[in-house]
Amino acid sequence: MDLTVKSNENIEYMLDVIKKKLQLVNQDVLKPDAFSTEFYEELHDIYQLVQKQSTFSIREMEAILDELKTIRQTTA
Repeated sequence: MDLTVKSNENIEYMLDVIKKKLQLVNQDVLKPDAFSTEFYEELHDIYQLVQKQSTFSIREMEAILDELKTIRQTTA
């Protein structure tokens, strides 16, 4: 899988990995259709950060989720 290519499939893959690594209980928080390729680089940066660490403190998890919230599309 080439994550340098901006695609919805890659967004879905990266979000799945992030959800598993963070062990999110409510995985609906990170729905792939709520993210666009406009912020692909930011999502990829978060994905790389999550991949590098094996464990996360609660503060780190909150910071990661806050960052994801800022790049998520709002559907109003």
